[in-house]
Amino acid sequence: MKVWDLHCDTLYELRRAEKAGAPKSFLHNDLHIDLEKLQQGDYLLQCFAAYVDLADPAPGADPLVSVLEEIDIFKRLMAAYPEKIAPVYTAADLERNRAEGKFSAMLTVEEGGCCKGSLGVLRRLQELGVRMMTLTWNYPNELAAPNANPGGPLVANTETGLTERGFAFLEEMERLHITADVSHLSDKGFWDIANHSTRPFAASHSNCRALSPHNRNLTDEMIRALAEKGGIAGLNYCASFVDADSAHPKLCRSTVERLAKHAAHFKQVGGIEVISLGSDFDGIGGQHELETAADMPLLAEALRREGFTEDEVEAIYWRNACRFFKNNL
Repeated sequence: MKVWDLHCDTLYELRRAEKAGAPKSFLHNDLHIDLEKLQQGDYLLQCFAAYVDLADPAPGADPLVSVLEEIDIFKRLMAAYPEKIAPVYTAADLERNRAEGKFSAMLTVEEGGCCKGSLGVLRRLQELGVRMMTLTWNYPNELAAPNANPGGPLVANTETGLTERGFAFLEEMERLHITADVSHLSDKGFWDIANHSTRPFAASHSNCRALSPHNRNLTDEMIRALAEKGGIAGLNYCASFVDADSAHPKLCRSTVERLAKHAAHFKQVGGIEVISLGSDFDGIGGQHELETAADMPLLAEALRREGFTEDEVEAIYWRNACRFFKNNL
């Protein structure tokens, strides 16, 4: 079963290893994702996020420099293994890579604050290959407010959303065909995009709030709005997004059975076409039944046990995301 994953933080981990003087091989490493694991998991495409933490305590840390360095790693990986993996900037790239038997890789950004409010930076990121971007991570920036309160209670933010600059970014992102990613946005920010967007948008790594009441998950109303706009949501394997019950920390809460329940809820509320995969690999710790990219067949089996047909499993695994990006790149 081919796999299309909307989100991982592997570039961040590879950059961190380089900065520590212990670079990791992308062919084989101890991360959730490497080329060998992608092959074992039968991947079609992996979205690689250039992720930055605006609160990075490193001396002289600059979010734009961090993102550009992760993009540089992405480019170097594509150059180092051209016979195995190739970037996707257009729908034609995807078809060519498939015909040549290569994995595809799509460049995204997690934290629109790296642009420092500059539309010029946004345009240059698009030229470098960025095709999807979250407006925030866990901190407010020039563009929008997040659904996070680091160190505080996880309460949904229904008061502050996109700024005036954020709306300008949304308009330019749509013109550039950079998909707006609402994962991490405040509830108000989600509705700002839902009500003002003219193109489909995505929640690259968010689950169902009805099953796990984490503020990073989507309410039923959000799922319906996302589906009505022709958008997609990627199932996130992070334990607290899968199962909110942390009373038994030694137990694995991120199981394929629970993920399949989230998929079933997405289907009931928004229809089968809204569901995709958004692992958050290399951005999540703790126990997960899907330990690495190599374990993806386990989720397909759980979806079948949950009652999904083979056609529906295929839609969740890659077809929905493939259709979405073919229409929106």
